[in-house]
Amino acid sequence: MKDLLEVLRVQRHDFMNHLQVISGLLQLKRYDRAYEYIGQVAEELGQAGMLARLEVPEITAAVLVSGLRAAERGIVLHHEVSTGMEKGIHNGPAAAEIVGGMLETAIHSAETSPCLAGKINLEIREQDGEYIFRTSYRCREDSAIRGTGAASLEEAAKRINGRLAVAHSADGIIAVTLSLPVAAGE
Repeated sequence: MKDLLEVLRVQRHDFMNHLQVISGLLQLKRYDRAYEYIGQVAEELGQAGMLARLEVPEITAAVLVSGLRAAERGIVLHHEVSTGMEKGIHNGPAAAEIVGGMLETAIHSAETSPCLAGKINLEIREQDGEYIFRTSYRCREDSAIRGTGAASLEEAAKRINGRLAVAHSADGIIAVTLSLPVAAGE
Protein backbone atom coordinates (compact mmCIF):
# COMPACT_ATOMS: atom_id res chain seq x y z
CA MET A 1 0.00 0.00 0.00
CA LYS A 2 2.87 2.36 0.81
CA ASP A 3 4.25 1.87 -2.71
CA LEU A 4 0.89 2.75 -4.27
CA LEU A 5 0.66 5.92 -2.20
CA GLU A 6 4.12 6.87 -3.43
CA VAL A 7 2.95 6.27 -7.02
CA LEU A 8 0.04 8.66 -6.43
CA ARG A 9 2.36 11.28 -4.92
CA VAL A 10 4.71 11.09 -7.90
CA GLN A 11 1.84 11.22 -10.40
CA ARG A 12 0.39 14.31 -8.69
CA HIS A 13 3.82 15.97 -8.75
CA ASP A 14 4.25 15.15 -12.45
CA PHE A 15 0.80 16.50 -13.25
CA MET A 16 1.56 19.77 -11.45
CA ASN A 17 4.81 20.05 -13.43
CA HIS A 18 2.90 19.56 -16.69
CA LEU A 19 0.49 22.34 -15.74
CA GLN A 20 3.41 24.65 -14.94
CA VAL A 21 5.04 23.93 -18.31
CA ILE A 22 1.78 24.61 -20.15
CA SER A 23 1.23 27.80 -18.18
CA GLY A 24 4.74 28.99 -18.97
CA LEU A 25 4.35 28.27 -22.68
CA LEU A 26 1.06 30.17 -22.75
CA GLN A 27 2.56 33.13 -20.91
CA LEU A 28 5.35 33.21 -23.50
CA LYS A 29 2.69 33.07 -26.24
CA ARG A 30 4.22 29.89 -27.61
CA TYR A 31 0.80 28.51 -28.45
CA ASP A 32 1.98 25.96 -31.02
CA ARG A 33 4.47 24.50 -28.55
CA ALA A 34 1.82 24.47 -25.78
CA TYR A 35 -0.60 22.64 -28.06
CA GLU A 36 2.12 20.11 -28.98
CA TYR A 37 3.02 19.61 -25.31
CA ILE A 38 -0.63 19.08 -24.36
CA GLY A 39 -0.81 16.39 -27.07
CA GLN A 40 2.24 14.61 -25.59
CA VAL A 41 0.77 14.71 -22.10
CA ALA A 42 -2.61 13.49 -23.38
CA GLU A 43 -0.91 10.52 -25.05
CA GLU A 44 0.89 9.62 -21.81
CA LEU A 45 -2.33 9.92 -19.83
CA GLY A 46 -4.16 7.79 -22.39
CA GLN A 47 -1.73 4.92 -21.88
CA ALA A 48 -1.99 5.32 -18.10
CA GLY A 49 -5.78 5.27 -18.47
CA MET A 50 -5.69 1.96 -20.34
CA LEU A 51 -3.59 0.49 -17.57
CA ALA A 52 -5.99 1.80 -14.92
CA ARG A 53 -8.94 0.17 -16.71
CA LEU A 54 -7.53 -3.35 -16.41
CA GLU A 55 -10.07 -5.60 -14.71
CA VAL A 56 -7.28 -7.13 -12.59
CA PRO A 57 -6.25 -4.36 -10.17
CA GLU A 58 -3.35 -6.38 -8.78
CA ILE A 59 -1.67 -6.28 -12.18
CA THR A 60 -2.29 -2.55 -12.47
CA ALA A 61 -0.68 -2.05 -9.06
CA ALA A 62 2.33 -4.23 -9.96
CA VAL A 63 2.96 -2.25 -13.15
CA LEU A 64 2.55 1.13 -11.44
CA VAL A 65 4.93 0.22 -8.61
CA SER A 66 7.49 -1.23 -11.03
CA GLY A 67 7.22 1.91 -13.15
CA LEU A 68 8.04 4.01 -10.11
CA ARG A 69 11.04 1.81 -9.25
CA ALA A 70 12.27 2.02 -12.83
CA ALA A 71 11.91 5.82 -12.89
CA GLU A 72 13.86 6.10 -9.63
CA ARG A 73 16.74 4.40 -11.46
CA GLY A 74 16.47 6.51 -14.60
CA ILE A 75 14.80 3.74 -16.60
CA VAL A 76 11.68 4.34 -18.67
CA LEU A 77 8.93 1.73 -18.43
CA HIS A 78 6.72 2.08 -21.49
CA HIS A 79 3.52 0.05 -21.46
CA GLU A 80 1.14 -0.68 -24.28
CA VAL A 81 -2.19 -2.11 -23.17
CA SER A 82 -4.65 -3.30 -25.81
CA THR A 83 -7.05 -5.25 -23.58
CA GLY A 84 -9.04 -4.48 -20.47
CA MET A 85 -8.84 -8.14 -19.43
CA GLU A 86 -12.63 -8.12 -19.17
CA LYS A 87 -12.80 -11.91 -19.36
CA GLY A 88 -10.71 -12.17 -16.20
CA ILE A 89 -7.99 -14.56 -15.14
CA HIS A 90 -7.65 -17.07 -12.37
CA ASN A 91 -5.61 -15.92 -9.39
CA GLY A 92 -4.96 -12.26 -10.16
CA PRO A 93 -2.62 -11.80 -7.18
CA ALA A 94 -0.34 -14.63 -8.35
CA ALA A 95 -0.37 -13.29 -11.92
CA ALA A 96 0.55 -9.84 -10.60
CA GLU A 97 3.49 -11.29 -8.67
CA ILE A 98 4.78 -12.89 -11.87
CA VAL A 99 4.35 -9.73 -13.93
CA GLY A 100 6.01 -7.73 -11.15
CA GLY A 101 8.86 -10.26 -11.08
CA MET A 102 9.32 -9.97 -14.83
CA LEU A 103 9.50 -6.19 -14.56
CA GLU A 104 11.83 -6.23 -11.55
CA THR A 105 14.16 -8.60 -13.44
CA ALA A 106 14.17 -6.26 -16.43
CA ILE A 107 14.87 -3.28 -14.17
CA HIS A 108 17.70 -5.16 -12.46
CA SER A 109 19.20 -6.14 -15.84
CA ALA A 110 18.95 -2.58 -17.12
CA GLU A 111 20.56 -1.30 -13.95
CA THR A 112 23.44 -3.79 -13.67
CA SER A 113 24.51 -4.33 -17.26
CA PRO A 114 25.13 -2.07 -20.21
CA CYS A 115 21.64 -1.97 -21.62
CA LEU A 116 20.91 0.42 -24.42
CA ALA A 117 18.38 3.24 -24.20
CA GLY A 118 17.40 2.63 -20.56
CA LYS A 119 13.94 1.58 -21.67
CA ILE A 120 11.75 -1.41 -20.86
CA ASN A 121 8.65 -2.19 -22.87
CA LEU A 122 5.63 -3.99 -21.46
CA GLU A 123 2.87 -5.18 -23.73
CA ILE A 124 -0.43 -6.53 -22.42
CA ARG A 125 -2.79 -8.02 -25.00
CA GLU A 126 -5.32 -10.79 -25.57
CA GLN A 127 -4.59 -13.37 -28.23
CA ASP A 128 -6.05 -16.81 -28.98
CA GLY A 129 -7.81 -17.23 -25.62
CA GLU A 130 -4.84 -16.04 -23.60
CA TYR A 131 -3.63 -12.86 -22.02
CA ILE A 132 -0.08 -12.11 -23.06
CA PHE A 133 2.30 -10.08 -20.90
CA ARG A 134 5.59 -9.37 -22.67
CA THR A 135 8.53 -7.44 -21.33
CA SER A 136 11.32 -6.55 -23.72
CA TYR A 137 14.52 -4.59 -23.44
CA ARG A 138 17.85 -4.36 -25.23
CA CYS A 139 20.80 -5.81 -23.31
CA ARG A 140 23.79 -8.02 -23.67
CA GLU A 141 22.77 -11.65 -23.86
CA ASP A 142 24.65 -12.54 -20.68
CA SER A 143 22.40 -10.19 -18.70
CA ALA A 144 19.37 -12.35 -19.45
CA ILE A 145 16.87 -13.68 -16.98
CA ARG A 146 18.18 -17.01 -15.77
CA GLY A 147 18.92 -19.07 -12.73
CA THR A 148 16.63 -19.37 -9.76
CA GLY A 149 14.77 -16.15 -10.60
CA ALA A 150 13.71 -17.45 -13.99
CA ALA A 151 12.92 -20.88 -12.57
CA SER A 152 10.76 -19.46 -9.81
CA LEU A 153 8.82 -17.26 -12.26
CA GLU A 154 8.34 -20.25 -14.55
CA GLU A 155 7.11 -22.43 -11.67
CA ALA A 156 4.75 -19.70 -10.50
CA ALA A 157 3.33 -19.45 -14.04
CA LYS A 158 2.77 -23.20 -14.19
CA ARG A 159 0.87 -23.11 -10.87
CA ILE A 160 -1.76 -20.85 -12.46
CA ASN A 161 -1.82 -22.76 -15.78
CA GLY A 162 0.43 -20.26 -17.52
CA ARG A 163 3.62 -20.42 -19.55
CA LEU A 164 6.74 -18.31 -19.31
CA ALA A 165 9.14 -18.05 -22.23
CA VAL A 166 12.44 -16.18 -22.57
CA ALA A 167 13.79 -15.24 -26.00
CA HIS A 168 16.92 -13.45 -27.18
CA SER A 169 17.03 -11.85 -30.61
CA ALA A 170 20.15 -11.42 -32.70
CA ASP A 171 20.02 -7.66 -32.15
CA GLY A 172 20.18 -7.97 -28.36
CA ILE A 173 16.50 -7.79 -27.43
CA ILE A 174 15.54 -9.90 -24.44
CA ALA A 175 11.84 -10.73 -24.32
CA VAL A 176 10.10 -12.48 -21.45
CA THR A 177 6.55 -13.56 -22.23
CA LEU A 178 3.91 -14.77 -19.81
CA SER A 179 0.83 -16.42 -21.33
CA LEU A 180 -2.21 -16.95 -19.12
CA PRO A 181 -5.54 -18.48 -20.11
CA VAL A 182 -8.57 -16.20 -19.92
CA ALA A 183 -11.05 -17.26 -17.23
CA ALA A 184 -14.23 -16.93 -19.35
CA GLY A 185 -15.92 -20.16 -20.31
CA GLU A 186 -14.24 -22.33 -17.71
